[in-house]
Amino acid sequence: KLNNEISAIDFFLKWSINSTMFFFLFTAFTIYTIGSYKLINNNKSKGQIFKFLRGFFAYVFLLIALVGPFAQYEETFWVHMIQHLIMIMIVPPLLLSGLFFSANIWFFPRLIRIGIADFIRPKSIIRKILGKITSPKFTLIFYVISLWTWHLPVFFNLALNFDLIHYSEHFFFFISGILFWWPVIGLSIGSKKLNLALRMVYLLLAVTPTAVVAAFITLADGVIYGENIPRLFGIEAIEDQKIGGLIMWLPGNAIFLGTLAVLFFKWSHKQTINSRKYIS
Repeated sequence: KLNNEISAIDFFLKWSINSTMFFFLFTAFTIYTIGSYKLINNNKSKGQIFKFLRGFFAYVFLLIALVGPFAQYEETFWVHMIQHLIMIMIVPPLLLSGLFFSANIWFFPRLIRIGIADFIRPKSIIRKILGKITSPKFTLIFYVISLWTWHLPVFFNLALNFDLIHYSEHFFFFISGILFWWPVIGLSIGSKKLNLALRMVYLLLAVTPTAVVAAFITLADGVIYGENIPRLFGIEAIEDQKIGGLIMWLPGNAIFLGTLAVLFFKWSHKQTINSRKYIS
């Protein structure tokens, strides 16, 4: 039965709080919160509170995408695209710029924290592997391949029928998002930090591949993503597909361009300061 008669209120009230995913995310959030409290209490820094809040909203978005209404109606294509947007473009930068890594370490007793710190010391195997997989060349290529592969109609249609493929799709999108945003956020661990100019070039290189996929979906003449799947609010199949493509095209690239603008003004400000120092 198609979901044409569902109201907007019914849509947003549809949650699955008895699911395994809910308990997994709730447990992860609890660990993050306890670890953040211990870390903030130890450092007494107000800046850490804002970082905690970024991580907090990351978990909120994850709940909305994987437990809330977007998870309940994810067979509808435009809903599916919003779900992907949240998992690739919104959650990863919030997590990486928050207290995710440090808070999860601080959750454990001091002795275990020392062991973890030794395990990820600068010359350890883990740090070397992390340096490789967070290098801009790898993260950008992995992001593009993951994006293009999972938006091939054959994989979308398979994900509708096989849970394992469906969960794999979510996993790869989330991991590709984490890796993609790693060089942009500029974490102290992993690959060598990029300067602001290279971060802007990095983001520009990602805009075109994303736009190509969005254009392919939006401008397609026929239905290529699930012909017999539920469509919400009386939307026709081809309209559902075009709306999904536009969601990827406009909000997705808007996040890229917004981040580019922030980096540009930071770079410009830095150049101005350096120029004044040189003149003086």
